[in-house]
Amino acid sequence: MKRSWAHIAFGLVALGCAAVAMDGALRMKHAEDVRQAVAQAGVMTSASSHLADLPEAQLTRAMALSKAGAYADAQRLYEALIQDDANSELAHAAVFNLGNMYLRQATGEGNPGPVKSLPLLEQAKQRYRQLLRVAPGDWDTRYNLERALWRAPEETESADEPDIKEQHDVKLRGAQAEDLP
Repeated sequence: MKRSWAHIAFGLVALGCAAVAMDGALRMKHAEDVRQAVAQAGVMTSASSHLADLPEAQLTRAMALSKAGAYADAQRLYEALIQDDANSELAHAAVFNLGNMYLRQATGEGNPGPVKSLPLLEQAKQRYRQLLRVAPGDWDTRYNLERALWRAPEETESADEPDIKEQHDVKLRGAQAEDLP
């Protein structure tokens, strides 16, 4: 009787070990697929491989397109990643990289000027704030938001500031407004 319990226990331990090994093998296969997709990101077309369907490959492809200057295609891929799974780490990375892309576009070498760069800076600030609502301790996002705010500051009206008419009124001691020429 004791011998049969020992064999059953050994069999259960062996099954547990086999399950852990199988999980490791599946994770390794996924990691290898991601590695191949990242390696092919620069030359991959949208239908060239089953690896293009991996979200990690889409993120890598979007990053490569952004660096190459194909901003519209990169934005489309980033938006697709964000829509697919809004709470995942990949979606977080996609939002961060999309904000960075807008910031780079606004402050790029071509310097598009204030008319074109201001909407891009506003988009970048919106993306960074979206990330900070989810992860307020993300210092990279805070830094980039600060950079965007430095480039396009937001003015708030304060109650203690005088209005325009009061700023332009001239006040002299002892004189009334009708006394002035």
